[in-house]
Amino acid sequence: MGSAAHKIMRDARPARVARPVLRLVRGGRRKSAARTAAAASGLFRAATLCLAILALAGAARVTFAAQAAEASMDAWELKAEVKAEQLAGRALQADRSALAAPSRIEAVACQTLNMARPAQIAYLQLPGEDSAPAEPTAPVAAPDSSGGAELLATLMDLAAGEAEVMLVGDVGLGSFR
Repeated sequence: MGSAAHKIMRDARPARVARPVLRLVRGGRRKSAARTAAAASGLFRAATLCLAILALAGAARVTFAAQAAEASMDAWELKAEVKAEQLAGRALQADRSALAAPSRIEAVACQTLNMARPAQIAYLQLPGEDSAPAEPTAPVAAPDSSGGAELLATLMDLAAGEAEVMLVGDVGLGSFR
């Protein structure tokens, strides 16, 4: 049920509170206001210098990072350009090989230039320096003098050379594969 009653008694005199022990400290030399201001100014300059150095280092880091990113983007663009040029080069090589095919050249010559394969191929054999001149197969009119025979032979050689150029043309100058 309930608890027993206690009697609270109060003392008439207050209890003593322990006081801290105080001691006397003598003051040292007083710093002058000028010395304190000079020290604060020096500390402020040092802190400002440190902050300036940190700011410059941060700016340099950002600048270098931006340059590296720009160089990386330029490298990717150059790689893409090189790849595109390689593809264009391969396409040009394929076109070149297709254009140089003898079958295509023959088709273009037949369709565009109205050329056809010859029915008969004739070769001209020119006398070399070692061999003797060939005898003419057809009789040549007898020259009146020796100067006329040389002139006629020269004219016949010129005509034969022109005929060869007209028959063979540029096709004879190229090599067939």
